[in-house]
Amino acid sequence: MNALLGFGVSGPHGARWFAEKKLTRLIAQAIDGGVRDFDTAPFYGDAQLRLGRALRSIGAREILVSTKTGTRRAGLRAVKDFSANAIRADVEGSLKGLGREFLDTLYLHGPAPAEIDAALPVLRALQAEGTVRRIGVCGEGAALDHALASGFDAIMGVFNVIDRRHEGVFSRARARGVQTVAIAPLAQGAFAKQSAPRSASDAWRLARATMRGGARSKSNAEKKASEALSAVESLSPSGAALAFVLQGGLASLALTTTSNAAHLAEALAAIKHSLDVETMARLTALALDPAGRRS
Repeated sequence: MNALLGFGVSGPHGARWFAEKKLTRLIAQAIDGGVRDFDTAPFYGDAQLRLGRALRSIGAREILVSTKTGTRRAGLRAVKDFSANAIRADVEGSLKGLGREFLDTLYLHGPAPAEIDAALPVLRALQAEGTVRRIGVCGEGAALDHALASGFDAIMGVFNVIDRRHEGVFSRARARGVQTVAIAPLAQGAFAKQSAPRSASDAWRLARATMRGGARSKSNAEKKASEALSAVESLSPSGAALAFVLQGGLASLALTTTSNAAHLAEALAAIKHSLDVETMARLTALALDPAGRRS
């Protein structure tokens, strides 16, 4: 069964220099294209507040919203606090900012296994109180394995054609009926056509990709993936990369984000396009280089 496509309201979306009207148009475009899942976090500046205002102004119905707790900003630093008081404060702020009576899913944002154990009692209490429907963990490696073993409802981690480090835990989670959310399904722009930034948000994305490995030469896996993705008709290489995640069977939701309406249109087109068996086989069979991951 193909995964659903979700939209992440994060990064430049929450920055003061990014026009809120532009974000509202992107959210409306996503909804018109069939997206019903939106993800955000208090950590992303004003993104959460803006998402709430956009959904209310659009009059969107039957929308699922997830947010996160445990990671916040202290000046330029990111700090962790998974205490019961901090989690409850985040939930209260999220409900108010989003204008909702409950959160569809609340994720612990980058916890260690011990922090998952410490936070679980308050998360269960919030579920019992009806303010949180489902609980999840956004992280990687041991944290996702621990979340699955601890009975969480959802896990969120990196998964794309050239970075499948979470293939095993996603597979086990799907078998247990746990939601698997793939982030960075486009490999942080690894297959996007490179051009000079035309806006502040373009510059932000370029800087982010560079910090995460975008400036280095491509690995063999990336080169082979680019060749296979470029050969797909009717989709851009980025769209084909997203289609791979959507129909691969391991993700139940693929969470993408962009500040560009044309790029969003490419992502929405991937929902309606199926890669042929040969292309899926070529991409699945790639010999991935752990040192070449870019996510």
